[in-house]
Amino acid sequence: MSRAKNPFSLSFGRIPPEYIVRSSVIDQVVETFTCEPVTIQNYMITGVRGSGKTVTMTAICERIKELDHWMVIKISPLDDILDTLLKTLKTAGGKAKESTITFGTSHLNISMKSTEQSVNAEIDGLLELFEKKKMSILVAIDEITDTPQMRKFSSALQMFITNNRPIYFIGTGLFEEIEKLKNVPNLTFLYRTPKITMEPLNIVAMAQTYQRIFDISDKQAGAMASMTKGYSYAFQVLGYLYWNEPGDFPTRSLLNKFDAQLADASYHRLWMDLSDMDRKVVMSIAGNEGGKTKDIAMQAEMDGNKFNQYRRRLKDHGIIDVSQYGKISFALPRFKEFVEAYGAF
Repeated sequence: MSRAKNPFSLSFGRIPPEYIVRSSVIDQVVETFTCEPVTIQNYMITGVRGSGKTVTMTAICERIKELDHWMVIKISPLDDILDTLLKTLKTAGGKAKESTITFGTSHLNISMKSTEQSVNAEIDGLLELFEKKKMSILVAIDEITDTPQMRKFSSALQMFITNNRPIYFIGTGLFEEIEKLKNVPNLTFLYRTPKITMEPLNIVAMAQTYQRIFDISDKQAGAMASMTKGYSYAFQVLGYLYWNEPGDFPTRSLLNKFDAQLADASYHRLWMDLSDMDRKVVMSIAGNEGGKTKDIAMQAEMDGNKFNQYRRRLKDHGIIDVSQYGKISFALPRFKEFVEAYGAF
């Protein structure tokens, strides 16, 4: 095959040339934020590493940016979030002078005076001015963690929303990081924040994409899509590797490269984040994947109640699939092979 450029990507975060659009999720968030009356002003997107959180958030931001009377502000979780937000709003508002700013086809005229108010009060005042000009602000933060700056922002956001300011928030994060933040005292409003969990990609859509790009049979395209188990990053990795190594599927060479890339980019970090007991349960599942829950619990040497705690944790982390009643399997492609090799080591 002579192709100019590989349409798949091994990088996290960026929207690759070929990807499966999560239209229902994107539409849900955009419509919720833009429809009247406003009932929800913030969303959290969670899922395992490589599940498409960042790409989905980016797609939502791009849709919002195209709308009149909207401004999107992306902030790094490592920054002083409130200070960055304040500076950005001041810049958009004209920095202590009257100025005309263009957002799409909208024009905003805001007159401001420098004050010695607190950061929160200044932001709230700016948001009030934006509200009068019928402007809405979407703040997007990728890979949030339980940090002092994120706690301060969450507390301030609660105040802004209570004051009916036109500020909206969308963030992505791992399940455990979002849970930590939710459990911080005085941030109970985060419990009411809708949480979108990245589900596996549609296998049929994946197969159709592989078939279109590689001009392969339905059977082979389906086999490739099924091997990814709907894991977004695996879809990219397999496509990337097959682009460079087309032909029979699967070859041992391609499988080795597939396993190595998933391990290096995702699975090693995921494994290191697990507790010792989590790993023990995971290794028991690897020894009897797809088997009965009671047999796996027995192999892990745990009673039912204790085992169910870890079963629930691993499910919330996106590692296992418990959709088949009474049985457990891995939700991630070839994770069993990774655990057998790396776990033993």
